[in-house]
Amino acid sequence: MNRMIFGCIFVVIGAIAMSVNVLFFKFDEYYDLIRRLSFASFIIGSLLIPTYRKKHKE
Repeated sequence: MNRMIFGCIFVVIGAIAMSVNVLFFKFDEYYDLIRRLSFASFIIGSLLIPTYRKKHKE
């Protein structure tokens, strides 16, 4: 699998983890840890998605 697929997976997992964390774990002791990990996976995934290539001159 290429980087773009891993990036999309990390972004989806991070977004789902953030929403679940805010909705259900707001008063839990692991709230900050889960929030940081989900935010980090979201950012790492968004950095892996773009694929920029140089255009070839013909």
